[in-house]
Amino acid sequence: MPQFSENKSLTLILLFAVILSCCKKTELYTENTENSADKIVSGNHVLVTAFSISKVLGDNMVIQRDKPFVIWGQSPAGHIIDVKASWNSKTFSTIPDISGNWQVSLPASRANAAPQTIVITDNYNGTTKFTTLKNLLIGDVWIASGQSNMMFPVDSLEPWPGSTGVTNHKTEIASANFPAVRLTTVPYSRLTQPADHVSSNMRWQECTSATVRTYSAVAYFFGRKIHKETNVPVGLIVSAVAATYCQEWIDFNIIKPYPIYSGTKYASMLYNGMICPLRKLSIKGFIWDQGEANRYDPADYYTQLNSAMITNWRTAFKQADLPFYFVQMTPLAANYFQTNPWGDDPAANDYAFFREFQANVIKRTPLTGMAVSMDVDEIVSIHWKAKRPVAERLAALALRNEYKRNVQCVGPQFLKVVIQGNKGIIHFVAGTAEGLQTNNGKKLNQLFFMAGRDSVFKQAFAVIKGNTIEVTPPQGFKYPALALRYAFTNFAVTNLQNSAGFPAEPFRTDKWKDIQKTRL
Repeated sequence: MPQFSENKSLTLILLFAVILSCCKKTELYTENTENSADKIVSGNHVLVTAFSISKVLGDNMVIQRDKPFVIWGQSPAGHIIDVKASWNSKTFSTIPDISGNWQVSLPASRANAAPQTIVITDNYNGTTKFTTLKNLLIGDVWIASGQSNMMFPVDSLEPWPGSTGVTNHKTEIASANFPAVRLTTVPYSRLTQPADHVSSNMRWQECTSATVRTYSAVAYFFGRKIHKETNVPVGLIVSAVAATYCQEWIDFNIIKPYPIYSGTKYASMLYNGMICPLRKLSIKGFIWDQGEANRYDPADYYTQLNSAMITNWRTAFKQADLPFYFVQMTPLAANYFQTNPWGDDPAANDYAFFREFQANVIKRTPLTGMAVSMDVDEIVSIHWKAKRPVAERLAALALRNEYKRNVQCVGPQFLKVVIQGNKGIIHFVAGTAEGLQTNNGKKLNQLFFMAGRDSVFKQAFAVIKGNTIEVTPPQGFKYPALALRYAFTNFAVTNLQNSAGFPAEPFRTDKWKDIQKTRL
């Protein structure tokens, strides 16, 4: 399968960000164990010799509201574990199983922005050891995953080339004072088998100007928007690795029947090391920014793969109704500097088909939503800076669907074309195209193309008419018109949006399976 290579210098930037944000890296292909120094091997069994709690848990974390909260860890056989939470009058007790694993489930609790504590006590033969988790909040926990654009930090990483940070990064960092938003990152770990534990402690931190600098920009802007709109504490867990494929993030048992994915080098390893160890957490949902690496997958394969991954994660977390919101790929001229003259091929549309495969995930998998990013005018950079507006579109999906806020969360979505004389009138799904306009006050970008019997798409002329678009075929066009496409090329930068500022989704009316050529 062809592989898409990210710009080398920018990949180095993202790897540098990994170093800043992660406490420790594990070696590839190694099995991960919690506190391995506190274990001994006896026959065919590994005996736990010391008390510990999961490295996922820690001071400053956010506990998911309205769902049970599991605390887990390890302790030698015969020990008794007591758990006492400051917001609950009861003490909850358990004992380790034969493997030394224990867990306690605390009842669901309402949101609480007042700092809380949990004391976990290990009792054995009159000896007591304890761990206290401090400064805990109860709110909503979101997992943010994907590849480099989910990792990309708020701040500049200069002097590294191309690492200028997100748009207005200095202002954004200076205003990042949200003590009820908590940040953590899953340590990098590729493993051959599903793990129960992360490789090192996940350090939870309050959101400040200091802590947000190297943190995922998409995750931060998403969480900030949710918190500001709901006033509920928000915990963000970033589990992302640059230049990774979707098949690296899914259980091997799911992709085993499909050699195109199961046969790849790192298949399932990030799921094993960076998703599976989180599965005991109750959470609110997932956000996802990934796809560049899977760009050249066969037609519709990514739709099936990503849908299977979503179902896999929901099953692993035993929370079947977890929402999953993702970013559709931005306009990208991947070969901009490889053509002569520079500029790439403006008629190419393989990436447009991939975006369609992404959009089809919504049709295939319930409780999903997509943030359109076709208005991001950074076609030569795979690591785009306009993270805030796109992240806030993800947040709008969550606010509308999970928090029941009366907010717009999508842009104009194609419904039908009505032929009037020699013109086509494009209608959009009701409620998505109110106040149709351009985002910059300029004329509408001419990104509508029509094709006749020759299946060659030619640029049409389009104007906004109320909440519709009027499209006129190009001069000399041979009727009948059989197909219409909008922004269906690799790096078509759009400026069509609704009054709420959400860009129109790219679309096509044809069902032709082959990638047809566009003539400009």
